[in-house]
Amino acid sequence: MFATVQLLLAFSSVPLFASAFAPSQAYPAMAPARTPLRFANDGELAEIRESSAPRLQESRREQQRKEWIDQAILYYSKVMREERRRALGQQMQEDPDNYVDLANKHYFALRKIKDGKPAHAEIIYRRIIDDLVAAEADEECGHAKLAVTTLLLALHLQREGYPATKTREVFLSFFRLVLHTDDECACSAKVLQAFALFEMKQGNTLKSLHIVRRAIELDPNLRPVLKWKQFREAEQLLNARKQLRRLK
Repeated sequence: MFATVQLLLAFSSVPLFASAFAPSQAYPAMAPARTPLRFANDGELAEIRESSAPRLQESRREQQRKEWIDQAILYYSKVMREERRRALGQQMQEDPDNYVDLANKHYFALRKIKDGKPAHAEIIYRRIIDDLVAAEADEECGHAKLAVTTLLLALHLQREGYPATKTREVFLSFFRLVLHTDDECACSAKVLQAFALFEMKQGNTLKSLHIVRRAIELDPNLRPVLKWKQFREAEQLLNARKQLRRLK
């Protein structure tokens, strides 16, 4: 009896075979099942394309808009001649939004000219001038923007062969606004120079000489203009008339 009890105790102290291993060893984990690849069908592809189309169109429009603005600013910066006004101490403190708006309008007029729609371009220029006249002047050089648009409109009218009276009125409208209130403005001098050349083409030689002299008073850098052939001849004509008056 005692031997039987000892034998039972001995067997109870020996661990079972399965319990001698860790659970991971006894039951190794199985790799997760891989999801099979699935290709979108035609309907799903069409839905994807349809959902992405508006984003692509918006991206293209934004790119075109950016390119347009870049071209407009490049063009307007050339016609405004900031570097020259800066050298004269007349650089404007320009509002960026207003500058871009003016650049867009002027570039739009240029595109209309190139597209063979000169009448539309004239309307755009005149609207710009009306807006500038209605707006408050800038502190330093309030007429620079108005001068640029005036020059562009006058040049446009001459190229399109409009009557001289119509082009002359563009110049006179500018001077009625600015000449007696901004005598030190170099941008007015550029308009005067253009006006002088216009009158020279109309055969008004002495009037042209008088105008260009006024331009030189406002901007001495324009003095070399007097060496041009047409103005040298105008000087000679004026001197000859003065001598005739003395003889009388």
